[in-house]
Amino acid sequence: MEHLNHKPSITVKSSNTLAYNAENVAHLVARLSSVLQTTLDLEDLISLFHDEVIEVLPYDSLHYHYESLQFDIHEKQQFSSVFHLDIGPVSLGEISVTRKSQFSKEDIVFMQDLLGSLIYPLRNCLLYQQSQAAALQDRLTGLNNRTAFDKSLEREIDLANRQNIPLSLVIIDIDNFKEINDTLGHSTGDSVLKALSSAISSTVRRSDMAFRYAGDEFALILSNTDTESAHLLAERLRLKVASLNSGDTRKPVNFTISLGVAKLSKGEQSPSFFDRADQALYQAKKAGRNVTSSAPVAAVK
Repeated sequence: MEHLNHKPSITVKSSNTLAYNAENVAHLVARLSSVLQTTLDLEDLISLFHDEVIEVLPYDSLHYHYESLQFDIHEKQQFSSVFHLDIGPVSLGEISVTRKSQFSKEDIVFMQDLLGSLIYPLRNCLLYQQSQAAALQDRLTGLNNRTAFDKSLEREIDLANRQNIPLSLVIIDIDNFKEINDTLGHSTGDSVLKALSSAISSTVRRSDMAFRYAGDEFALILSNTDTESAHLLAERLRLKVASLNSGDTRKPVNFTISLGVAKLSKGEQSPSFFDRADQALYQAKKAGRNVTSSAPVAAVK
């Protein structure tokens, strides 16, 4: 990204009036430059910016939007001013402020000065967030990785136990994957892994979480899902995969998967929960592969 010696590119869609204390401008800009350097958390950064600015430029709400991210503070009112933030050709999203009365030209200029203090801390937060996301993603398939799985499973188990809602886990393994690699080569094996990840992504619901756990083993965390619903989803995925062709057009490869399903028992923790789903997967393999098997309910302790 290029470094600018001028204010970030800002477009105002509407404007115009509440007076602010102009004597505070220089002090606030200097203070903002210091305060905004204290975090790399995007939501914290926007909240810090809001806390400082609203003291001198009254408004009713502040909204930050960047791609699929949205942070809102307070409720929207009738009048709004929208500021698009860019560093060179790179968009850092947009901030809008709203209130019941119009913003004056002086308000807009003031806000533009304050956003000049936000632009680089915002850039740093976005870069940090992107690097954190990349660390939790499997490069080959684009799914979440083992580290993300471990963190997500602990969080979802805690949520399910506290809210008394069902939680299911599906462990997936490609049948005879070593044979595919050994006879057709690792590039074909990679194609199979990517084909499976694509099938998973197109089958699961928006609330479900999919992971490449290790090698040819995948996992699904299904929130608010009982055993029957999890088994039905697993079966849809199994049938979809069985109808796929992977590899290149000259060497189409048919492959199948086996799946183990388990539903969280009350008070159960991740090691036992995972082991039961893994044991169900073992039973699916033992039954001849290309099978979905569900674990029995664990005894309540």
